[in-house]
Amino acid sequence: MSRGRLGSLAAALAVAAVLAAPAQAQQRPAYDVQLPEGAGTYPTGDLFIRNLDTIWTAAGDPIAGGSILIRDGVIRRIGVGIPAPAGVPVVDGAGLQAMPGIVDEHSHIAMAATNEGSSPIVPEVRVLDALDPTSFGIYQALSGGVTTARIMHGSANPIGGQSAVIKTRWGMERSDQLLVPGAPRFVKFALGENVTRKGSPQGRNSRFPRSRAGVEAIYVEAFTAAQRYKEVWDHYREDPDDFRVPPRKDLRMEALVDIMEGRIRIHAHSYRADEILMLMRVAERFGFKIDVFTHVLEGYRVASEMAKHGAAGATFSDWWQYKREAFDATPYNAAIMSQHGVLTAINSDIPWLQSFMHLEIPKPVKYGGVSKLEALRMLTLNPARMMYIDDKVGSLEEGKQADVVLLSGSPFDSYSRVEKTIVDGIVYYDLSREAETRNEPFRPVVTPDVTPISPSPIMGEPGAGGPSTEEAARPGGPADPYAAWVSPTRPVERSSADQEAVVALVGGTVHPVSAPAIDNGVVVIRGGRIEAVGAAGSVEVPAGARRVDVSGKHVYPGMIDPLTTIGLFEFGQVGQATDQSELGSYNPHIRALPAVNPYYPSLNVARANGITSVLTSQVSGVIQGTAAVIQFNDGDTWEKVALDPDAALMVAFPAARNRPKSAKEDEAPKLTGTRMEDLVAFFRRARMYVAEPTTADDPTRRFEAQVWGDEKVLLDAMVPAMTGEMPVFFRADSEWQIRTLFVFADSFPEIRPVVVGGTEAWKVADELAERGMPVIITSAYSPTSDRDESITANYRNAAVLEAAGVLFAFGTGSDADVRNLPYHAAHSVAFGLDRDAALQAVTLNTARILGIDAGSLEPGKRADVIVTDGDPLQILTHVE
Repeated sequence: MSRGRLGSLAAALAVAAVLAAPAQAQQRPAYDVQLPEGAGTYPTGDLFIRNLDTIWTAAGDPIAGGSILIRDGVIRRIGVGIPAPAGVPVVDGAGLQAMPGIVDEHSHIAMAATNEGSSPIVPEVRVLDALDPTSFGIYQALSGGVTTARIMHGSANPIGGQSAVIKTRWGMERSDQLLVPGAPRFVKFALGENVTRKGSPQGRNSRFPRSRAGVEAIYVEAFTAAQRYKEVWDHYREDPDDFRVPPRKDLRMEALVDIMEGRIRIHAHSYRADEILMLMRVAERFGFKIDVFTHVLEGYRVASEMAKHGAAGATFSDWWQYKREAFDATPYNAAIMSQHGVLTAINSDIPWLQSFMHLEIPKPVKYGGVSKLEALRMLTLNPARMMYIDDKVGSLEEGKQADVVLLSGSPFDSYSRVEKTIVDGIVYYDLSREAETRNEPFRPVVTPDVTPISPSPIMGEPGAGGPSTEEAARPGGPADPYAAWVSPTRPVERSSADQEAVVALVGGTVHPVSAPAIDNGVVVIRGGRIEAVGAAGSVEVPAGARRVDVSGKHVYPGMIDPLTTIGLFEFGQVGQATDQSELGSYNPHIRALPAVNPYYPSLNVARANGITSVLTSQVSGVIQGTAAVIQFNDGDTWEKVALDPDAALMVAFPAARNRPKSAKEDEAPKLTGTRMEDLVAFFRRARMYVAEPTTADDPTRRFEAQVWGDEKVLLDAMVPAMTGEMPVFFRADSEWQIRTLFVFADSFPEIRPVVVGGTEAWKVADELAERGMPVIITSAYSPTSDRDESITANYRNAAVLEAAGVLFAFGTGSDADVRNLPYHAAHSVAFGLDRDAALQAVTLNTARILGIDAGSLEPGKRADVIVTDGDPLQILTHVE
């Protein structure tokens, strides 16, 4: 062997040693799949779904009044007039609509582990070796209509492990029974901050690369090493006599070679345009292609380059702001990429999103005007194409695998819910037979008997509506435990100066919320307040008023989010960009309002979807501070956006989540435990201060922050809460926490408590109503976390509270997600909540809980008004 060849061999193996430990070789087929076609053992079924209202095939136009015949897990016939075959189980499709099972291109369910941390380059590890067929995430995914998912390695590595494509076959005993035979092997690349981990302290969890430039460098190092490795092995295969012993086999290098030669395909976690472009250029340099960029939040900036490279894009529907590299994301991303010829899909990434993945379908239509067919394909056929399994799944066509979702309405109706999810012809999820399909015990939720909502163009047809604010609080009327919770009005001040500020909205359908809807209505606004509301002809439009014709449109009060961090949070994972946390456990004197930055774009983002005011709050400590209600009125200082500077005292209630094992079943909670006892003591001290405002502060002591004057400042801040002037918002979710709050409230009857979170409020709905304790629900868009409960318990929470007479509202508890507040309410409508009650729970109810003069269109109320082209709780509706 020549000295030159020995040197090349030594160099190649030296680089390989840096990237990997020795490993045994395995033979690769020319085209690698995770499981050969025809392999694998899993059940299939026969089924006849007859007389469906609509079949959304994703292959073409919808089919009205059709049926689907399934044999051995395969669609054999689909269309109109198909006779029911003998001996095949029948599902009556009347009142239901069918669509293909959702294909999720990016998921992390059913995994026993997520990231391999031993090295930045680990393409030899496989997710299929860590699959968990018992993971409850599989059943949760089924409840949202997900039937196929690509399970990925995490995004901590520039090159992570190989993915696994599974079906959500709940109840399997072995992980291989989840796999989709014939699906190509894919490997996970990752870019950006998940890899560089710049959010970690320097010196802790530090490894190369720690910059985007370093990420490019390690790719070049890895594939240069792979090239050399391949050269050595090619030489050995051609002339083995040149070698004393065979070259060392290395699984990591073998995988890198397979990537370069196309046997393992690539999907890449990505955010920013610069890194997306960089990875395409690295791939082109080494002769391979990036199949899919996942997340790809700035794909809209390099859509032409992606199309030219041949890369697809699987993105979030509307996520943004949760970290710096997501700050420039736009919900129009999917539409823009699609319009530039990029194969585009919507993915989940986070397991809880799969539970209502079907609600993502309308968003590309709303944001970008994508056709309904293409939007449907973005969650079905397009991701199947990205995974090279579109010959099997992704559309309802004869010969394809029978993965079908049955909905209570159109996939573009926000009031639709998943009724049944069918995989390979077997019903694995059935809303009406949850106990049977789950095959495990759980506690059911008893809700009002309701008929699923059918599509409606508007909320509150003329003649419908709830009681007015005055009726709800009228003395001598029906006993109302919530009579003290009112949304006030005040007379409109008339002056000549206001004359120029008079506006009249005419011709539209007016939805006061506090009264029935009004066809051809009129809303007169003077000086920022509502002067008159009524039907045309019954309301006089003042002379000189600016008339705005809203014929064909709908007029609603602006929506209100009672729990956010808007104005305090610019973007996540960077400490300098957030002011939502403070040191210390007891901070009643910490006011949110002076930290509000009205220039943050999140205010405008929320306002664009009909949110006109919010409560914003800090989130740290036990007593977290005083929250403020702000309005989205183009104010350029925090004073100008302030609606109520001191709206609520925020408390993270320190009760145990679960009943102590030592407690008897009928035993009431006790206010014990160090943190709870401290909170009780603090409230008692505040009560004493109200009675006699003295403190132990020493006026001769040298001033130090949080020492001199500390007690007086803290206790002064508590006075409005202890006198009932300001409500106290207690963050409490579980039944035991809320029951403990009842005991606390009994100890301090002078306060006005509000439950915030309220995930299990439905379990104590009657007592909440008896006590007149309002609830702000923040989990209406979250799957049930307690496996002992019905999987839809969170979604039914609001309906149970409404039936019990509890005053409740919906809140997001977010910043980026505030614009989606109305869809929290809509999801509860799908599970039994009255539509008018849902609208009140994002408008008038919220105003009552916050004590602000908004939330309905009534004379004397603030003129917080939105004009829409339809029901504001529907995703497809635009706020104009």
